Formats: sequence, C-alpha cells, structure tokens
Amino acid sequence: VRTARAKGLSFRGVVLGHALRNAMIPVVTILALNFGALFSGALITETMFGYLGMGKLMFDSILANDFNLALVGLLFATLLVLVGNFVADIAYAAIDPRISFKSLADK
Repeated sequence: VRTARAKGLSFRGVVLGHALRNAMIPVVTILALNFGALFSGALITETMFGYLGMGKLMFDSILANDFNLALVGLLFATLLVLVGNFVADIAYAAIDPRISFKSLADK
C-alpha cells in the first residue's frame, strides 16, 4: 500500500486496488461461516416467537418423533452450509487473482 501510494496512485485507487482486495478474504471467510450459523439459529428464533419455518418444522418433528423429517431438515441445513462454503471458495478466486482452481494433475 505504501509503495503504491509512493508511486502516485490516488488514495481511492490504493484502497480499492490493494487494501480492500487483501482485506476481503477474511471477511468472505467469516460471512461463509456465519451463513451456516444463520440457519442454525433459526430453530431457536422460530420456536421462541412462533414463526413458521424450517427451524419450527424441525423442532415439531423431533417432538412428534418424526426423525425422518428431522433428518431431512438436518441434511438441508448441511447442504446450505456446503453451498455457502462453495460460494466463498469461488469468491476467493474472484477477489484475489493469486488464488486459482487449477488441477494438481496439470502441474
């Protein structure tokens, strides 16, 4: 950042081109991890406030001993976490050009 500023780049160019790009990788990581926590908190929120949704459906299915439906809800939440992590991995490559998805067999 210091070198880019010393070369004459504007403050905006330095922030957008250098600082923000490097700072976005941890932000994307935290957002991807919180994406899964968002859906795990739905069970508590929907049960406490009586909202209808996936969390309430899973809670009611456990109380009714419908473990097949609870398992489907758990698999759906797991799928959402995996999709969130996959989107984060794709975002890494879009944000930082040093990160690529080349196959190890190509090397």
